[in-house]
Amino acid sequence: MAVNNAFLTNSYSLVLVGNPGVGKSSILNALGGYFDTGFSMVTGLTRTLSTYETKIEGKTIRLVDLPGIFDCRADDDHTNERHFEILHDALSDGNPYVIFFVVSPNDGRISPSDFTVMKALLDSLDQSPLVGLILTKVEKEDYNDIQTSDYFAKVQEVLAQSHANLKFFSQTKPLILFRHKKRFDAIDTIRIRNYVLKFEPSQVRVRRIAVDLLRALLSVLVGVIGLVLGGA
Repeated sequence: MAVNNAFLTNSYSLVLVGNPGVGKSSILNALGGYFDTGFSMVTGLTRTLSTYETKIEGKTIRLVDLPGIFDCRADDDHTNERHFEILHDALSDGNPYVIFFVVSPNDGRISPSDFTVMKALLDSLDQSPLVGLILTKVEKEDYNDIQTSDYFAKVQEVLAQSHANLKFFSQTKPLILFRHKKRFDAIDTIRIRNYVLKFEPSQVRVRRIAVDLLRALLSVLVGVIGLVLGGA
């Protein structure tokens, strides 16, 4: 029987999965990392995998900073393919993981490209911890709508209507973070740490993601989102 190393060594890896510019590096820095959060108009944001080991409440956590996964504005799929390969290789390194989707809603709405990444990863997982959801850069005027259970139910409904595999999608309510400056304040830092510590690490088995299908999937999700959300 396989033994979960996280329970023997009290150590595991943490990865945030999301599109460019959603604030993954800032969250990792709030957890004790030292990652570059600067934006470059030439190269975008994070371009390669980098890691930093930190301790939180006696747990040794290897923070994994990845490039933004799916850029639907790219002229070709080579960049997206490389980013999915980096994600696949990271999750296949044999370490136990906790995994979180990071999404930045626009006027309270999650974009089709964000849903595309969520579905693509969920459908590729054969073994995984439950995957949490972190909503970032939320505007105060959108908070009342986003913090309701109905909002999270709509997120799940969009994924279900697109036939996403929800087996590993956590039912824990998302962590909501307001738009912030370069670093989170002390209160949000505590909220981030408390949230990620709720999740139990597990070994991961992940299949390679068919990048050539992503644009077709993106088109499907545009229709699904319109069906579920309507004109709301």
